[in-house]
Order: sequence, then C-alpha cells, then structure tokens
Amino acid sequence: MATKRTKRFFISDVHLSSAELYKSGKSWFKHPEHTDRLVGFLDKHILGKPDVKDVVLLGDIFNTWVCPAKDTPPTYTAIGAANTKILGRFKRIAKEGINLFFVNGNHDFDLKAWQVTKLIPGIQPVRVYHSGLLHAEHGHRFDEIFNKPDYLCDPAFGRPIGYIMSRLVTSFSTSGYGIVDLPTYLDDVVEAAMTSQNLFESIIEGLAERAGMADSDAIKMPNGKKLSIADAKTRYSRLGEKYSIREFIAELWSRSALGRHADRLCHQADISVVIFGHSHKALIDKDFVLVDDRIYANSGSWCKQNAYCVEVDKRSGNGLEVKLHKVDPDGNIAKTVVKKI
Repeated sequence: MATKRTKRFFISDVHLSSAELYKSGKSWFKHPEHTDRLVGFLDKHILGKPDVKDVVLLGDIFNTWVCPAKDTPPTYTAIGAANTKILGRFKRIAKEGINLFFVNGNHDFDLKAWQVTKLIPGIQPVRVYHSGLLHAEHGHRFDEIFNKPDYLCDPAFGRPIGYIMSRLVTSFSTSGYGIVDLPTYLDDVVEAAMTSQNLFESIIEGLAERAGMADSDAIKMPNGKKLSIADAKTRYSRLGEKYSIREFIAELWSRSALGRHADRLCHQADISVVIFGHSHKALIDKDFVLVDDRIYANSGSWCKQNAYCVEVDKRSGNGLEVKLHKVDPDGNIAKTVVKKI
C-alpha cells in the first residue's frame, strides 16, 4: 500500500545572493556553510520521502535588496547561477512528484512567475498558499510602511522605502544585519522629529550619511539607472502625507509581531493555522484571547546562526499537527516544538 502524502514543509527567508556578494561578505546568506545546511536538510528530510506532499518556499528565497548602494544589484539569473546546488535540489523535489510552491516575499517581490519557473522548472508560483484550514504567506504586506510594494513613491517599480534603506545600510563599513535591526537607528527618527525636514527624508539622509554618501551621490538601480540620494529623499518624502511619526514608530516596533495579523485572519475567515515568514523570528503558539483553537507559526530564516522551518502534518481524522523545527549546521533537526488542533 502506497504511503499517504500528508506532510507539508514551509521554508522562508533563505536570501540567496550572487557570487560577488558571497565573496564580499555583504550577503546575509553565507556560502558555503548555509548552503550545506539547507542542502543537508532537503536531502535528509524531503527528497526521497514518500510522505511529503507539499514544499512551500514562503518568500525571500532570493535577495536583490542587500547590495551596497554604489554597486549594481544582482539579477535573478546571477543569483540562480551562484546557487546551482540549492536550485538543483528544488528541481528534484518537483520531479519527485512533491508539489513545490513559490510565494513572493519583499526581497523578491518583483520576481515574475515566468522567471521563477525558468530558474526552477516544475515550481508553482502562487500569491498565497491556502489549503483547508491552513493559510500561509510571506507577511510583508502587513509591514506597510517599510516593505509593502509602494506605487505611490515609486510608480514604475513599486519599491518601498525598505529597499532604499537596505541598500544604504548594506553600504555601512560595519553593516551589522541591516534593515532587520532597524530599531538601532532610532536616533535618526528622533532627530527627524526635532527638525522641520520630512521624517522620511531625514531617515534616508541619516542612513546615507552613515554610508558616507552625500545628496549628489547615487544608488545604482536594477534597471541600469541611478537614483541620487536627493531624488530618493524627495520621492519617499511622500510617505509623510500618509504616516505620522507616531504611526512610523508604532510600526517600527511592531514589524516583527505578526501574530496579531494571524489572529485577525483566523477571526475573519475559516482558518485555524496561519504561517508567516518575513520577521526572521521563528516561533509557534496556540490560541489567543479572542481566537480559540488556532495556531500561528513563523518559519524563521536560513541566513542566521540558527535555521528553522515549519512542518504541518494532517493527522488521522481532520486534525493538524504543526511543528517548528530548528535545524543544525549538518541539516539535521535539532529541536522540534509541536502544537496540535
């Protein structure tokens, strides 16, 4: 009797980059150590496993944002060429009859369906993953100011201010972890509140100064054009028409707290399990004061010291078992936290 396929894996925030950025050390994903970890996990827990039904790549698998402002950001073709081992495993997953889905994140929001299917034949691009009681998406649409596509300030391409900030932060001589650690740059926000300059202009100016850039210096854009710091300040100053400094700071501090959005989805729709990525904060919890019998899980990331993913297994009957896995450097599951409904 054939084994029933009941397991679904959710992997997000890998942040694959180009060979040049790997060599310079500016990428979040580190090659080869992070490559070996992910490949090891796929080999040991997904490939060749007859009980795996779906693998969902839940956004920010590729990263075109983290690149110094004065360099041309990598194309998706270049990223694919630098990560043939990982993409080769994804292709094998699809060939084995496992459903392989791709959901865009903010760092790969402009990756078109035809592009991702060219990189990974057999993959299925979807806006969100929804099946029965389960809903999964990257989560950046709830990060409205920083990372939701913005066609007000950038009508042609929809790049939000988070893109500009990421390019500038990556240009710091000691860039730390960039936009993920945005609260450490709150002094720029406080300074902006004390001047007549638009808040968002001040933030770009402050980050540009830390990157050693003046108004006349330019950020090299993916389309071959250049955007000066002065033009970026003017363009994204429009955000000041929509958001106050209070709203800005509130979102700044709540951008990793996506659980409330999961609660709202469960409350408003017939959903019991919500999975997000985006925040890089791996977690799993059950129930909420206003929502009974729901599970929220965040799939963490694969570009930090610790890697995580989420597994959902349909148990006998209609119940679901949701697992948050911590993955060690060899691709083994080192720790698992389980919640059931």
